[in-house]
Amino acid sequence: MSIQVEIVTPARIAHSGTCDTAAAPGLLGEFGVLEQHAQMLAVTQAGVVTLSSGDETTKLVVGPGFAEVGPDRLTLLVDHCESVDGIDKDQAKADLEAAYTELSKHEAGSEEGLRARKEADLAQARLQS
Repeated sequence: MSIQVEIVTPARIAHSGTCDTAAAPGLLGEFGVLEQHAQMLAVTQAGVVTLSSGDETTKLVVGPGFAEVGPDRLTLLVDHCESVDGIDKDQAKADLEAAYTELSKHEAGSEEGLRARKEADLAQARLQS
């Protein structure tokens, strides 16, 4: 038996498929999902989602959002999703530096500060992928 996985962004269904195991970046740390998992809702943060089936592994960088887990399903509602295959590490490093520069110009709780923090988190996830 396998887990049905859907990763949904505001623009599209970014990923739909099955896997044997999944790992996602929860707000309090990474959590894993296997078949027959207890139902739960979780807040997620920017990071890498890892989907494994046998010898195949798929990794996707996602932005923050929410996860709904059930006995045979994982649904991630996130603001961003991309494959790790096309990530330019040099660009990600430049994006991280730009986000930190922008963050230093604003109050952490301001709209601009929150936006810069979100960009920094996504750039950091790209670098860690």
